[in-house]
Amino acid sequence: MVVDPETSIKKPSNLLREAAKSSVMKEKEQHFGDFHRKIPDIKKVGAGKQLIDAEESKQETAYDNYLNSFIKVEDRRYLPNDSVMHRLVPLRATVGTFVMTPSQFKDVHFPPLGTFFYFSDRNVAHDPLTLALAEREKRNAAKSLSTIIFVSTRDSKGFSVSGYIDLEQSLRSFKVAGVKSHPWADIFAGRRRLEPNRQDLSFITWNNGKVFYNESDNYKIIPDAVKGLCFLYKGDGTLLPVEKYITEEHPLCKFIESPKHGSTVIYDHRIRRKM
Repeated sequence: MVVDPETSIKKPSNLLREAAKSSVMKEKEQHFGDFHRKIPDIKKVGAGKQLIDAEESKQETAYDNYLNSFIKVEDRRYLPNDSVMHRLVPLRATVGTFVMTPSQFKDVHFPPLGTFFYFSDRNVAHDPLTLALAEREKRNAAKSLSTIIFVSTRDSKGFSVSGYIDLEQSLRSFKVAGVKSHPWADIFAGRRRLEPNRQDLSFITWNNGKVFYNESDNYKIIPDAVKGLCFLYKGDGTLLPVEKYITEEHPLCKFIESPKHGSTVIYDHRIRRKM
């Protein structure tokens, strides 16, 4: 068998071309491999937002159908606009008929959000307080940060009220129980104001001077004659003299004047060990 040296031995130029082609193919495989590895994350985020939007649309449609059950055929002859008729339903309801608000309808007909849900992943109202709380939501849920909110505002009756709120417990209670806590879905969306109540860490109604104190899952209430009102974080035993934080400049104390929520103060406690 005769072997042609020109066919058996590859020329240097051919070797360089094949090496360059192989290098380009490897780079393409690596690039597309990285790209395909990133695709599931993008799809996961997009799917999460689509699920939230679909759930909100489902709730709005269900509430519209609920209001439509109060509308008669004669009403549509004079008011062809559905939005106007929906606003008039509570006003035209017969005596003894109870018409639920959107939040009441949601509490009755839809399950709680669950603790995996984060309001900061949704559209948050452009308010200094809601934006600040959205920044702290995930860290509070992860137990790397604990936030107490002091709110001084007026209640629905116009009386001055103030109180301290455990952000982590309040958010968790709303996600699990819904109606037993502050209406955080409406607060983050800018539809409702944050008002302290008797179930919070501390609450005072200034018109009659009544004061209420409650321990939370995270804090104990410790009144001190020298330091004033203090909160003891149960996880690491840190004592937070909040009144001292107000009177002195403190890096973990932030004053926020909100056009909607009034005068507020945020206290951040960096947890020493993750719970």
